[in-house]
Amino acid sequence: MRMHALRRLTVLAAVAALSVPLGLASAGAAPQQMAGTTRTAAAEPLPGAYISPWGDAHVKMSDDMLAWMEREGITLSAVSPFVMDPDDRGFSMLIGTTAGDGLDTKGRIFYPGGIEFHHASSGKTITLTPSYIRVMPTPGYSAAVAVDGKAHSEEIMVADSVYTEAMIGARPSPTGFRVKNVRGYVSQDLADLFASVTGATPPRVGSLWGTLTPNFDYIPGRTKTTPFPTFP
Repeated sequence: MRMHALRRLTVLAAVAALSVPLGLASAGAAPQQMAGTTRTAAAEPLPGAYISPWGDAHVKMSDDMLAWMEREGITLSAVSPFVMDPDDRGFSMLIGTTAGDGLDTKGRIFYPGGIEFHHASSGKTITLTPSYIRVMPTPGYSAAVAVDGKAHSEEIMVADSVYTEAMIGARPSPTGFRVKNVRGYVSQDLADLFASVTGATPPRVGSLWGTLTPNFDYIPGRTKTTPFPTFP
């Protein structure tokens, strides 16, 4: 019963963390500022708002995105510490690799590293790093942008997600909780970026970009210096 209650609590913690009231965000995270392509990347940690201090996450690219990349002659690679899957159809990342991986005042979880797209015919390389998983004001995946190694945008939305879809996949795990196969959809920002930089046909806005499965190794009250609790 204790373990059942604890696991139920972790799911409730996940729901609460992913439902942090917009009022807790700073004015810089206002929804109207999400419309533009360039956004301010720097933000202070949001006190007390911690989804997970460590864990890992995996992204599986959609068949639509993989087919689009093949048609347009685009290859995908990972920027360390992101790691490509052996079949190059997805990538993984670590949660907890820096002190900045809590929720910040712009509603984001910070991930060092990212991904890089190379467009063969134009010779352009688009790098998305550092990366953020956004919780508020709207959920999704965002990143800073560089083109051919030069800063282009401080932050764009790469893929948009939906809260209700994300919560369907929320499950307890032996070490915390998992949110399985959160769907991300190609954003207008991403389509505009590829069209303007490469001249290629961009991915279709609203099509499936991929799915994200984060594993949060977290039990309320645990710290990195204390072991997981044991039960009789």
